[in-house]
Amino acid sequence: MGESINANNKIKAFELFYYIYFLILFGARAIGFYDGQTIYNVLLLAGAAMFGIKIISTRHTLAECLIIICFLGAGSITYACSGEKGLLIYFTMMLGMKGINEKKVMRLGLYILGISYFVLYVLSMTGLIQELNHMNNRSGFGYIMRHSLGYPYPNTTHTTLLILIMLFFYLYKAESFSKLVRASLIAMLLSCFIYVYTVSLTGLISISIYLVANLYLHARKERSKLENALILMLFPATVIFSIAGPLLATGDAFEFMNKLLHKRYEYALYFLTNEKITPFGSYFGETPTSWYMLDNSFLYLFLQLGIVSFILICSIYLVWIKYIVKNNKKPELAIMITFCFIGMSDPFLFNLSYKNLTFVFIGAWLYDTLSKKAEDFPELLRKEIILLPLGEKEIVVPDIADFKLHKAFVKTIAHISCNFLKFALLFAVSFILASGIYYVSTTEPKVLYTNTEIADPYFNHKNIEMTQADVDAALAKGDIVEGYHSSDPTMYIFKKTAPHMEYIRSVITCGFFAGIICVLIFSIGRFIRKR
Repeated sequence: MGESINANNKIKAFELFYYIYFLILFGARAIGFYDGQTIYNVLLLAGAAMFGIKIISTRHTLAECLIIICFLGAGSITYACSGEKGLLIYFTMMLGMKGINEKKVMRLGLYILGISYFVLYVLSMTGLIQELNHMNNRSGFGYIMRHSLGYPYPNTTHTTLLILIMLFFYLYKAESFSKLVRASLIAMLLSCFIYVYTVSLTGLISISIYLVANLYLHARKERSKLENALILMLFPATVIFSIAGPLLATGDAFEFMNKLLHKRYEYALYFLTNEKITPFGSYFGETPTSWYMLDNSFLYLFLQLGIVSFILICSIYLVWIKYIVKNNKKPELAIMITFCFIGMSDPFLFNLSYKNLTFVFIGAWLYDTLSKKAEDFPELLRKEIILLPLGEKEIVVPDIADFKLHKAFVKTIAHISCNFLKFALLFAVSFILASGIYYVSTTEPKVLYTNTEIADPYFNHKNIEMTQADVDAALAKGDIVEGYHSSDPTMYIFKKTAPHMEYIRSVITCGFFAGIICVLIFSIGRFIRKR
């Protein structure tokens, strides 16, 4: 390939062990695996093994070892009592961070998720993998099919994009505020494009909050005491609102919040009044329907994972937030602010999603704090322990920044950014032309047929039993058939909005990729002409 390894790219073996651990667990979720799958459980075990190797190959003080034991013990007891292993896995993300560079972890995450997200999208759109799609009756719109694009659920697809955008902006060092605005507009455009598929209002709003918060924090060179106070109050306020809100709200106020949060208040009240508050969590009883779930990270932490885990996590978050406010850690603040809001409508902050990147930052901060306060500890607690000295051996690894393909990609993006208005106009013209050509040259489908799994829970909707010949006839007419299996021939019929929305998605997708391709061709062509 012509790429060479820079001799300065040296890391210690224990660092490599953590990067492999992170690659396994973060990569497993990035490519769409989820709890319950055999392959995912195997990867969890592999990740746990690499975490164990990382810990014993790193030099720790006795004080650090005691803290590791306490956190892992709390996570293990919570898992034993509730069956929820997400918090234990997050503790491994945090506790493995000694001697690890946060930016390198974020960069690895960006590469993993960036490639995985694009590949899953392509595989889903070409039909090479089967999507886990869902029908949804949206107020004012009617029935719409929500696409998962290779992930377990449409909301998961959009919140995964949020993590991808966070990883990018954490590493992106804009030369000016205007360039940060341009990058934010591109990210928002991408979010809107994915929204066309997922129809995830939670995802769209969360990305909007993050981009606005990130711009605001970078625009303010110095914040006032009031601004800092409001940021410090945000986490406890959202936690209290999540737990006390459903209990205190009544009448019209409850109905308003329940409608605004898509029945989350109703479901939260059900769990608050039917489940017990326990020290280390519990298994929940059977719910009235499968739609009853805790779509709130803070309530999930409090009720499902128990009061001990709740106090432990809230305490460490409050101290860490105080630290990043005091030291003006803008990238971390933007992520934290966004997670406070999205935590009220999504449980991923503390479940098995492995998307809560704040545990990486908390881990680095925790070890840095312990190191600074080491002199205050008794001599016994300062004693260092390492079980696998191999971890301190230096090894040389390739830096992806040294590869020609990576350099070409970075130069292309930089060129587009420097000529933003020109390329934005090119994208817009290409989008309109390609969309228009597709629209006038194709016929809009009249019917969308979906199988039982996709139609759930709208089983009262009109349905028929179809044969393979019926499916072929429907496709020949230009209609859409999703998820047909001869073993379950029942197909649900959706007309008007559902097939129309699928057609609109096709029109937009055609225009979007035509615009992207034209921009890339003109940008790359410039480099070829220069050479």
